[in-house]
Amino acid sequence: MKRYSRRQFLTGGAVAALGGTMLLAGCAPMTEKEAAEKKKEQAAATDKNSEGSVTAIGQGMGKHGNFDVEVSMKDGAIDRITVLDSRETPGMGDVAMDKMTKAIIDNQTLDVDTISGATLSSMAFLTAVGSALDTLGEDTEDWKHREPAQWVNDVELPDKADVVVIGAGGAGFAAAITAANEGKSVVLLDKMGVYGGDTALSGGEMAVPGNWIQVTQGVKDSPEGLVTDMLVGGDNKGDPELVTIIANGALDSANWLTYEGGISWKHDLMQFGGHSIKRSIIPITHSGSEMTTKLTNRANEIENLVLIGDMKAEELIREKNGAVTGVKVLDQQTGEEKTIACNAVVLTTGGFGSNIEMRMKYNPEMDEKILSTDSVAAQGDGIVMAEKIGADTIDMEYIQTYPVCDPETGALLYVGDVRLENYGILVNKEGKRFVEELERRDVISNGIKAQTDGVGYLLFDQKAADNTGLIKTHADEYENSESRGVIVKADTLDEVAKAQGVDPEALKKTVEQWNEYCKKGSDPDFHYSGEEMNTIEEGPYYLMACKPAVHYTMGGLHITPEAEVLDKDGKPIAALYAAGEVAGHKMGTNRLGSCSMTDIYTFGRIAGKNAAHYKA
Repeated sequence: MKRYSRRQFLTGGAVAALGGTMLLAGCAPMTEKEAAEKKKEQAAATDKNSEGSVTAIGQGMGKHGNFDVEVSMKDGAIDRITVLDSRETPGMGDVAMDKMTKAIIDNQTLDVDTISGATLSSMAFLTAVGSALDTLGEDTEDWKHREPAQWVNDVELPDKADVVVIGAGGAGFAAAITAANEGKSVVLLDKMGVYGGDTALSGGEMAVPGNWIQVTQGVKDSPEGLVTDMLVGGDNKGDPELVTIIANGALDSANWLTYEGGISWKHDLMQFGGHSIKRSIIPITHSGSEMTTKLTNRANEIENLVLIGDMKAEELIREKNGAVTGVKVLDQQTGEEKTIACNAVVLTTGGFGSNIEMRMKYNPEMDEKILSTDSVAAQGDGIVMAEKIGADTIDMEYIQTYPVCDPETGALLYVGDVRLENYGILVNKEGKRFVEELERRDVISNGIKAQTDGVGYLLFDQKAADNTGLIKTHADEYENSESRGVIVKADTLDEVAKAQGVDPEALKKTVEQWNEYCKKGSDPDFHYSGEEMNTIEEGPYYLMACKPAVHYTMGGLHITPEAEVLDKDGKPIAALYAAGEVAGHKMGTNRLGSCSMTDIYTFGRIAGKNAAHYKA
């Protein structure tokens, strides 16, 4: 039996190639014709290179829709598995499938554990391979009950390091790479089997005043403008000093991502609710995975940085009333407990949006009835560990819901970002607008919750779809949503309204009124704040059902401007730093869209640098 490390699959050239393919697929998904041609090419290659092999194609339903897998067998053994058209999250689903491919082939078994952090993709992949085996006349049940493949990290966890960073999302990568570039030995660990956390699941948009696109377009903006918007957007409950650091560091963080991380950006801007101006830059794939896949590659290039998954931090070691000197971890592949001695620790473990019990502890309204957009990893681990050694928390009751989410799954609906590009209107079952479409997230969420069935509907037309390109960019999401009736497309307003159970006559009147407001350039009903107002005049029309889901926890560990974690007496805990969603008091009662990316890369780098230079 062979045993495998998640590390070897994250660093191999095959993964890099596959990751690149996925990024391209995210930008311009293959047409049916292109997919068919690709399958033919794969089949031709098999016939040429594997004489005597037989092949079949199986299908699985992953997080982002159906995908095909071709399985090749020779002399009763699987000799090749090729994923033909998957659009699973880059750096997550693709990495999981690559890892499982090698395990299945080397062990000739389907008894392979799913990959934590990519469970749906893993299960879909196994289903697809099993389906192909059925077609080939194999006994799939026998394959499922063969000796299991077992996973063991081939990366040796050091007994000590200068800096340990816990949590490999955007903030973790920023902290770890920064500390390593300061010449320190760094361990970046994550409890999941894939990297990226909520950053990879996000749209990746980043609020950057004074960015290069604004300059090109002649848009005047400033860090002071972002500070004002963030403070007002959070009801002036955020710490002005922390907010100012985020705003002043935004452009430098964006440049760091570009030149250190190799991130590519769209030549476009977005304006999220609560922002007074268009200032948010967008990754080329319109996904945070553009960031995390490339930061993973960058981390793996640095010799003095060890990146390791399936390693769960369980306890911070602190000298009595003194400095943090180590971390106790659990190797989740072997069950072995280990200790890493270190000079400093950076917590980048994210929030607690997926921990219902913890949510309800601080805000009873955030119960199990409210779904979450967050990764299953968002359990508040870092907060709990830090509290046990005396850390203070702040703003824990402030929990944000995102308004435009899938009513059935809670997932973010990125096609709904047409709203953020000044297209579309939000209506209720009665066919009427009930809120300003670019309002703060909490205002829109509360507005939707007050409507019939607690559901809102985003209406837009083909012009919006074409001009934003979002249906093409997020084709996987669109196809999945349309197949379940979450989004409906029809040639007339009557048809699209009836399909969603919305009053058609009222909807037509609302659209007529909206178009009049657009022509006049003002919205007396809700005072639309976008820089432009776009009419909804010609079909086909799209009507998307949406419902709020927990998206972000504003509260967390209380930190200083240097990212030091404070104790309950307001004093820094020596050698302990925190960055990203695990650290609170930056966003106040409500986080404005795209400010999280600005925060995690700005404070992640601050925490990494200060941890690298900590001296007892």
